Amino acid sequence: MTLPEQAQNNRVWHVAGLVCGVLAILSSFVVPSGVVGYLVAIAIAATAVLIGHASVRRRGAFRAAAITGLVLAYLGLIVSVGLLVVRLTRMFTS
Repeated sequence: MTLPEQAQNNRVWHVAGLVCGVLAILSSFVVPSGVVGYLVAIAIAATAVLIGHASVRRRGAFRAAAITGLVLAYLGLIVSVGLLVVRLTRMFTS
């Protein structure tokens, strides 16, 4: 694989990392509330984190987009886990 082909492949990875990060944030708002919904949002955010880490490791011009996507994916994961903890705490204390 030549260098321009590799850079083009990395650009796709970087954009995919950004899109996955945005989807992780959107899943917190779109998925219905409840334990199952929060578990689905956690699964989406965890997948976005894995794809984000894979895309950040690759060099290229759009690496900043991949880093942004990774930050968004972690934010979505933290929000989803926090909402799940609050819901489970309310379920088991009442």
